[in-house]
Amino acid sequence: MNTTDDCTKVIPVTLGFVNSYIVKQTGIILIDTGIPGSDQKIIDVLHDHGLKLSDISLIILTHGHQDHAGSASALQEISGAPVLCHVSEAGFLEEGKQDLLKPSSLTGYFLKYFFNRRKVSEFPPVYPDIHIDGSFNLESYGISGVIIPTPGHTKGSISVALQSGERFTGDLIFPKIPSGKPGFPFWADEPDSIVDSIRRICDEKCSVIYPGHGGPFVKSDIMDLMK
Repeated sequence: MNTTDDCTKVIPVTLGFVNSYIVKQTGIILIDTGIPGSDQKIIDVLHDHGLKLSDISLIILTHGHQDHAGSASALQEISGAPVLCHVSEAGFLEEGKQDLLKPSSLTGYFLKYFFNRRKVSEFPPVYPDIHIDGSFNLESYGISGVIIPTPGHTKGSISVALQSGERFTGDLIFPKIPSGKPGFPFWADEPDSIVDSIRRICDEKCSVIYPGHGGPFVKSDIMDLMK
């Protein structure tokens, strides 16, 4: 668990190859939910930190891929917390099937055959309560920060930017293989938007980036990527 000076607690939840994050300030939010069947691990981590699933005020899905949204339906039902996504991702979430991955790198080209399979691209449908198409203030959920659109990996990808400097970016940034250093996503629906989206999250307040895979990264790691 990471704790910042302004009482922001970031609790990473490692769910195999993907990360989910519990963020606690006055309120508690959950960012991404892992593949189907990850709900119990998230519940266990909450308990380990003296928290309950019912404490979560909002579930945020950075985009509509199985490894990020796979357990959203179960967690929504158990917790009663509303689920938020970008309007462009809602259809995939409600269908329970992600869009075909579009390679933006050689690694993505070779891996697409595995990750486009039905077994790893479908998940229990989830019906988001809140659809956004622009910035969204989290103050009413007890969190000092905003959600911002960061298209690139998918058209409706979003990131969470806390006033305390933490950034939660979903799959906007991928770890390189095998170094684990930050890189561009292997797949991208809007590759021309990636750099602009990264610049949006790497503003003057940005201190640490929590990606959907690997990490965390400090701002200087990301700025090196942009050179």
